[in-house]
Amino acid sequence: MTRNLLLTLLLAAVVAAAAFGVAFLVSGDRALRMAARQGDALEWLRVEFSLDAERFAAVRRLHEEFSIECSAHCAAIVAARERFAPPAEIAALEEHCVGAMTAHFRQVAARMDPAHGERYLALVLPRIRGHTHQGAPSVRLAP
Repeated sequence: MTRNLLLTLLLAAVVAAAAFGVAFLVSGDRALRMAARQGDALEWLRVEFSLDAERFAAVRRLHEEFSIECSAHCAAIVAARERFAPPAEIAALEEHCVGAMTAHFRQVAARMDPAHGERYLALVLPRIRGHTHQGAPSVRLAP
């Protein structure tokens, strides 16, 4: 009898685990998981913050405009590091970059519904302090 009980419990655990796995795969937003996995920040924004076409177009424009500025900031920081610029100069460049990213993220949040904008800022603002400046902060999931 003990053996049958153990087999029954084991079978129930396997069935429960399989059901959970299937439920996880079919639930949630597949587009969101894929966007995050691929680092597609714009698609992640569209899905995660329920951006309609108009808001998404505004965010896309902001992103395209800022990407040029962001690349220039990061290139200046990398160049300063490579030429062994004084730490104060590098810190000033990094602070300017962080300020520009903060302003950009606030502009993006302003294009969202207020609740989504607050949640967006809570997610992205902590990522910019201590940023390496090797490129834009990523939305990729941790491995």
